[in-house]
Amino acid sequence: MAKIAVIGAGSAGYHLAKSGHQVTLIDKSGFPRDKVCGDGISLETVQVLSTMGIYPQDLRQRIAEYAPIHRFFLGVSNQISHSEATTLEAYCIPRFVFDQLLHEKAIESGCVPLIQTIRENNGQLQHLSETFDYLIDARGVSAGEVSAIAIRAYWMFNRQNLSDVDLSEAQIHFDHHLGASGYGWIFPVSTQGEWVKLNVGVIVWLDESQKTNVIQLFKQFIQSNSQTRHLLSKVIHQDTPKVYPLATARKGNRVTDGNILKIGDAANLTDPLTGEGIANAVLSGLYVAQAINMSRSPEMAAENWQYLYESHFEADLRAGLRIKAFRKFSWMNTLLIWSMKQNPRIATQVSRTVAGLVPYHEVLSSLRY
Repeated sequence: MAKIAVIGAGSAGYHLAKSGHQVTLIDKSGFPRDKVCGDGISLETVQVLSTMGIYPQDLRQRIAEYAPIHRFFLGVSNQISHSEATTLEAYCIPRFVFDQLLHEKAIESGCVPLIQTIRENNGQLQHLSETFDYLIDARGVSAGEVSAIAIRAYWMFNRQNLSDVDLSEAQIHFDHHLGASGYGWIFPVSTQGEWVKLNVGVIVWLDESQKTNVIQLFKQFIQSNSQTRHLLSKVIHQDTPKVYPLATARKGNRVTDGNILKIGDAANLTDPLTGEGIANAVLSGLYVAQAINMSRSPEMAAENWQYLYESHFEADLRAGLRIKAFRKFSWMNTLLIWSMKQNPRIATQVSRTVAGLVPYHEVLSSLRY
């Protein structure tokens, strides 16, 4: 068995330790700790998490801050929208809670935790790559190439002041302030008690936005969108917004460097259309473990991981990039939602695509039958 270091806790450590490897989890600080994101767990992510023995029914019993999602909403701010119910349940959970859960799973599987900050420019990565047989780079966006900026804030409400839809619907609002691909979101995050929490935020892509002040764009979205204005009339407390970068997909991506194997945001595996990164982060941890397990040497493992990346991720990420390029005019968002309102089949398939159940490269073919 191999001696492996995973920089950043997560699924890779879990699967490698389960396979019998000696795994050290290296992270910059202990858990629990906050990580800024939208907190949504897509239907695709729900499926992927089952490989780690994480199921929604267990989370409901174990975690207080949890929100089941039964509807997906797509809209253009103040113009047109469509809400689609789903029989499959997604959920939202604060990343503060979610990352702690992944860390605990990795430790339970046999990983040894080590708190240490790793900086690439001072030779630490090179030293670790010489100390361990394999180095899994799961440092997140700090190791990837930033291509989008997002901001989110938590809003607190009295449960009685919100509707059942408010508490179970994940909303995405396209808005002209945010570019053709940028959007605002409203996600319920904690809905089990008297006081409930929503995650409100926006994301913009750097190649589209004319403004770089994402805080100002966030304020514009809140002030101009009818849904957020309605919620503002009922909010009891607003946390200070927090800004975070995203490393979304790019063409010609290399996920290996010698015995250093990159996964998740470090490998730019974040969805190029939605900015969702959890599903591919967890799934890449599973596949990088498979690459190591099927290989007789680090060189072979690197080749196998690049092959698995290209086989299981690249086609869909490239399709997402093509769709993003096609949607360069904001009126296309209006046309998409109008089509959903006119055709129930289109509405269902688009909602499933947003939820991660239908891969981007299968979208057109899925609508033909």
